[in-house]
Amino acid sequence: MRSRAGVFWYSLGLTLLVLLPLIGLTAFLVHQRQTQNELRQAAAERGGLPIEQGAQDSWRMLLVVQQEEPAFVLARVDGPEQTVTLCALPGDLQVQAPAGTTTLSACALSAGAGRAAQLLGQTVATGETAVRELYYLAATPACWQDCVGAERTARLDTAALLSKAQRETIGLAEDSVVELTAAEAPELIGRLQSCLEPPGKQADARAAVWEAFLRQNPDLLTALPAAWRTYSARTLTDLMATELGGLEATLEYLTAQPGLTVQYTTAETQKAGPEVILTDSGMQTMQELLG
Repeated sequence: MRSRAGVFWYSLGLTLLVLLPLIGLTAFLVHQRQTQNELRQAAAERGGLPIEQGAQDSWRMLLVVQQEEPAFVLARVDGPEQTVTLCALPGDLQVQAPAGTTTLSACALSAGAGRAAQLLGQTVATGETAVRELYYLAATPACWQDCVGAERTARLDTAALLSKAQRETIGLAEDSVVELTAAEAPELIGRLQSCLEPPGKQADARAAVWEAFLRQNPDLLTALPAAWRTYSARTLTDLMATELGGLEATLEYLTAQPGLTVQYTTAETQKAGPEVILTDSGMQTMQELLG
């Protein structure tokens, strides 16, 4: 009799050890489900909508064309504002350095694109003005072409950049609209820059061409992160997998928005000896882009 009672209590104990955690887990899941339903109901009553991934993020990148004279385009990808803004910067733009000053080009050539991005951010972050993290991505012209696709096309109205007299010097006086492929873009940028002064205006030619490709080929926004992964051995960047995934989510969100705006802006500069510096207006533009 005692033996049977012992077996009964032993079996009951084992059963309770199994059932009690299951009962607790079930109660927890039921509570979580009720809480989620209450939150959804409250959001519906307030007219709330779920926030899409990437909708609240913004990213800032210094895109660098690695060549004998490096070229620079600052890009801001803004989810809340639904905009992609490009701002080309002259290579001889003066930036603050620990030993005094240097230029974007000199810094990129001697210390790398990452250091150039760092000094640019420090130069803009003057006084009480703070800037957000500025990532960088550098590649050769051939790699940038591969990322975009050599046969991808865009149309550019050069009248927005050049006067008729300037267009005459490069054979575009009669028809200012040029249709070009990504493979032809570097040659056209060079022709446009040969007509433009000072260096700040020359930089605008690159921003205008890049903007035309992105605005007329919005699928590029989602294709570029995948291309950067594909050609990772040919690029230099501080975008790690997590950051690149976040940037990709923001670009995918933007591509789906009918109100997406792709544009380029100019950071005004002025001569300071052999270099150029940002004017007060140019500094304000940079602070807005990096803020």
